[in-house]
Amino acid sequence: MAIKRILPIAVAVTTALFSMNASAVDFHGYARAGMATTSDGGDQICYGSGAAAHFVGRLGDECETYVELDFAQEVYNRDNKVFKVESMVAYQTPEGQQNGQGNDYQAVDPNGTAPWSGVTQSFRQMFVTAQGVVGFAPGATLWAGKRYYQRKDVHILDMFYVNDSGYGVGLEGIAAGPGRLSVAVVNMDQNANSGNVQSNKLDVRYSGIPLWSGATLELIGIVAKADPTKAQEAAVAADGNSFEDGSFFTAEIQHAFMGGFNKIVYQHGADSMGGSAYWNHGGGNVVALPNSSGWGTGQLQKSDRFMDFGVVKPTRNIDMMYALIYQKGTAYNGDEYKRTSVVARPVFAVNDVQSVALELGWTKEEFNGSDTGRNLRKWMVAYQFSAGRGFWARPQIRFYTGQFSGDQAEANNDENNLRVGAQIEAWW
Repeated sequence: MAIKRILPIAVAVTTALFSMNASAVDFHGYARAGMATTSDGGDQICYGSGAAAHFVGRLGDECETYVELDFAQEVYNRDNKVFKVESMVAYQTPEGQQNGQGNDYQAVDPNGTAPWSGVTQSFRQMFVTAQGVVGFAPGATLWAGKRYYQRKDVHILDMFYVNDSGYGVGLEGIAAGPGRLSVAVVNMDQNANSGNVQSNKLDVRYSGIPLWSGATLELIGIVAKADPTKAQEAAVAADGNSFEDGSFFTAEIQHAFMGGFNKIVYQHGADSMGGSAYWNHGGGNVVALPNSSGWGTGQLQKSDRFMDFGVVKPTRNIDMMYALIYQKGTAYNGDEYKRTSVVARPVFAVNDVQSVALELGWTKEEFNGSDTGRNLRKWMVAYQFSAGRGFWARPQIRFYTGQFSGDQAEANNDENNLRVGAQIEAWW
């Protein structure tokens, strides 16, 4: 059972905490969990996930418990040289709401006999940082291990448009001209019939480039080099194929806007990283090896994405996050994919701890120039109790109701099916 696998981790963490000065431990994390039902009966259906993003917004569309627990400890601080150790464990349980599946343990372990067997877990981060130890860049931070590396996301979509996380090593925050330079090397393995195929990614970022008043530009370039074994290379060549290298580029402008911020983003992915500007977690996945039928269906050779999103505060009592996305991709066999998405979540503060949120979303995906039955619309309203005012105030207890409509909802017998639920979301 999963609880047996969790206990050794919990014991190790607890032992570590009691063996050091607890006041020096930096404990933070993220969590969401909730319940829901529908007017048609049964569990709610979810159209997005943390892996695939929520292209009509995530409010009322999350069907799992997900928790990240992060522990960090500064272990050395002398002569402006600082060493820090950080780790993160994550847990997920489908909660019996994933596409109408039964209890949470059935969704994960069909042979399970108790909900405890439904927990999946992952060691998401384990790395060390060392600041002020590199002579030519005294203000920079050296790091190595497994980590979330400078991720970028659109919160209301749970979409990480830059997420080159994993095992790696790097030096970040190097003072260079008007901005800061960060360089890293990150590994990524692709599961394939011939075994795991490794790609090595060079990640170079230059941030804080000043533009007009209050605006900055960040440039990110990631190149992936396939690193197969000689046996893997020979096997692929025998099939008439070859391994692919790839690249992924991001340009992001951030500026102050209506009491908040706005970001304008352009991304381009090519070859083994051809899907990076179309799918979620851009820059993370590398497809260096063709599928069983060669480079073809579903494997994107190139993609482009344009985004405009931000959070604004037009009045003291109103905050709103919005996102507009247009992306397109071309597969190796010439198939073309396009997606357009528009989402907005205005939040009205009733008082310092209560608010009302309305989330409206629309998305449409096209295949080879025609609607493929993937358009989806959503409205969702929530009454919220938050630890303070503002869009980002958390933890939050929310009670929500709303509906989905469009081709995707109709295909799932969910057209205008009213859902009602309660959820918590927290970060600390």
